Amino acid sequence: MNLRGYRSTDRELLRGPWLAGELLGLPLDDWPALADPTAVPPPAGHDEELCVTDGAFVRYTDIDWVHRRARVEIGVHGGLSDVDDLLAKAVEHGFTSLNLRRLHGWVTPAARPAAAALTAAGFRREAVVPAATWFDGAPAAREIWGTIRHD
Repeated sequence: MNLRGYRSTDRELLRGPWLAGELLGLPLDDWPALADPTAVPPPAGHDEELCVTDGAFVRYTDIDWVHRRARVEIGVHGGLSDVDDLLAKAVEHGFTSLNLRRLHGWVTPAARPAAAALTAAGFRREAVVPAATWFDGAPAAREIWGTIRHD
């Protein structure tokens, strides 16, 4: 799997049945049939980088070029099976191509993300924020997961 730069023809990859802003935005099984898909805006400034691959996108946002850190968001469509490889490529691109030292992102445990895939990619849970979002009709906790480059 290779990540490549976003092009306007990739716009459909930025829409899907997942929670917005998630480190690992996997498709939600019980997404209502009539609900609008989540839409992610194309990059708008110097503090964003957007990469795509078949069936997924990786967005580096809030990039702090001085301290070399960024928040990561991933959107995965239902057809993509290798989430582990996608996470590994997202970390590799952030650390090598963007020369970042720290990557972090939000995870909503109620959405049943693949915590094992996050751990395998080097992410560790750093904090739990109770009632940080509204999910499935109730307040839900969110977690901050992060990884750092060791060199």
